[in-house]
Amino acid sequence: MSTDWKIFEGDDRNWDELLKQIRQMCVYQSANWARHKSSAGWVPIRVVKSTATSHIAIQCLVRRGPFGVAMAWAPGGFGGDLALLTKDFSSSLKQLLSARFLYIRFGMMVDSTQEQTPLLIGAGFKKSKNSIGARQSMLLNTHTDEETMLLSASSNWKRNYKRSLRSTTAPYVWNNALPSQIEDAYRLMDEYKKVNGVTLQMSALDIRSVQECFGSDLVLIRMDNEAGNVLSVRGALIQQTIAWDFIAVTTPEGRKTYSSHRTLVALAQECARRGCTTLELGGIDPEKNKGGFDFKNGTGAQITTYLGEWEAAHPSWIRPIISRIISAKAQ
Repeated sequence: MSTDWKIFEGDDRNWDELLKQIRQMCVYQSANWARHKSSAGWVPIRVVKSTATSHIAIQCLVRRGPFGVAMAWAPGGFGGDLALLTKDFSSSLKQLLSARFLYIRFGMMVDSTQEQTPLLIGAGFKKSKNSIGARQSMLLNTHTDEETMLLSASSNWKRNYKRSLRSTTAPYVWNNALPSQIEDAYRLMDEYKKVNGVTLQMSALDIRSVQECFGSDLVLIRMDNEAGNVLSVRGALIQQTIAWDFIAVTTPEGRKTYSSHRTLVALAQECARRGCTTLELGGIDPEKNKGGFDFKNGTGAQITTYLGEWEAAHPSWIRPIISRIISAKAQ
């Protein structure tokens, strides 16, 4: 079976250049992210379809199962001209993967007000009933000027920020960060917060992988107490003009001094200096994690509802079976 969908033949640099061309700014579609997830056993595949004037592209992370099953997960979803998306995509991807069965799920991390839903439905995709990733997030405008950063913040958030200024130490860009110190800070925060039994911790192994794969595109801000111990660490992954909030950890001592307010503002300022106009603050859940939501909302960031997660399979009858299995594990 011939197909208009092709495996992208360029290297990582060529892929990132294509993402710029089609204005795909989701960090989870980047070559850096693919390298990071490869260390966890995922196999990336990049698929494109082109005309003389436009392109559509997607990077999928693939795991193989028994009986010739291939499962593809694509956070960030398609980039480029969605009008090129056709019903033959899942069958074409199955062929390109030499799989017997294919299940694909992707998350379109673009504003839900964009008129893309009819195109996804027309191409044979179903809206996932249960999401793996966040359905809502918050976008914060970045500025190098502190006063401008605080203009949209709530009065309570500003008050807590002023309290953080009482500390004799200041946040700084943490180059050559030690993953073990971040892991230890996460452990302390986990023990303190225990958000509905959900662990917030990142392992030192994960952090080291991100450091190696993203290099200077990982921005870390650290704030210490007078003894040099970590109070708060905030980190973001830069993809074009958007910085994606990735690490957010504050120790119990840091909570008392409101150091998280200082590190967030410092992170936004540093990202602005590196050419970013927006800091994507990550998923929000006002019910299960009200504290995290209130903190982000207090910055004055704007809530955005993403187009969400979609899925398809070839043959189509396996979609609801695998979807239920994945959704059950995600709960």
